[in-house]
Amino acid sequence: MAKDKKILDEVASLIGISPAWLNKYTLVTVMFIVWVSFFDKHNIFAYQKLKGTISRMEQEKEKLNEDIAQTLKDKEDLNHNHQKFAREKHLMHLEDEEIILIEQKKSK
Repeated sequence: MAKDKKILDEVASLIGISPAWLNKYTLVTVMFIVWVSFFDKHNIFAYQKLKGTISRMEQEKEKLNEDIAQTLKDKEDLNHNHQKFAREKHLMHLEDEEIILIEQKKSK
């Protein structure tokens, strides 16, 4: 028994804690925390991965909402001015008109 006490005192001094804190309840609690943090299905790494996925999906949602707003604006423009929409979006023209397209070079 004295030998066990001596070993526990040495381990406690190596860890830097009081020997009174080194008991079966503390060890089980520490093992539980380590298990939940690293080895469980919902560990820290899975949490970080899900957090990144959520932020990426929120950015995608914002972009899709902007696309929806632009589409609704185009629909409203189509409802009010059919001719302008057809000329700008589909390059349609009247019989006596010519269309001149100017393409800009994309700089790399």
